[in-house]
Amino acid sequence: MGTLLYFLLAMLASIIGSLQAGVVNTAVLAHTVKWGRTAGRRMAVGGSIPEFVYAGVAFWGAGRLVELLELGARGITLVISAILLVLGLYFVFLFRPRPAAPGEDKLTGDLWRGLLLGLANPQLLLFWCGVKLLFVSLGLSRDGAWPLLAFALGAFAGALVLLLVLVRLGVQAQERLSPQGLRRLFRGIGLLLLASGLYGLLRAQGWVP
Repeated sequence: MGTLLYFLLAMLASIIGSLQAGVVNTAVLAHTVKWGRTAGRRMAVGGSIPEFVYAGVAFWGAGRLVELLELGARGITLVISAILLVLGLYFVFLFRPRPAAPGEDKLTGDLWRGLLLGLANPQLLLFWCGVKLLFVSLGLSRDGAWPLLAFALGAFAGALVLLLVLVRLGVQAQERLSPQGLRRLFRGIGLLLLASGLYGLLRAQGWVP
């Protein structure tokens, strides 16, 4: 029962932590609108794997990682904020959501693209270190292979559930919205990403709380 609790609580934390409009979320949504359900699902699986990796590493050495990453927390914030700004600008000014034409080739590697996008987010380490320390504060301080595996699998499962929901939303948007409607949708997402990135930059400089 203890191992199952680690899995369920990590899964819940992963879903909550993934609700923000981050790089992987928006990329999976856009990829689904462009290439369809199957490509979106493959990218969702790839984007969830880093949650497993980072959560497992955090479970194994959360204290040391927090101590180490505290020195670079500002740098991590700047990197993530810059990525959000670039992605936001892309969605606002360049992205043209439209279904692929029949016979149009697609670059392969949906899963690998999702994997690389997820691995490029070192903020996940900080998040999962925080979750692990929260577990300890709640009295869930078991070590060993099974609690670690349950924790990491819960992180993976939670992220995958949310990303598959986004794939479904992407398919529905593709079916129900006109190209102009999709363009407005992704412009709105781009503006949200720009706001998040700008806030991160200001916070890293200490200009906002």
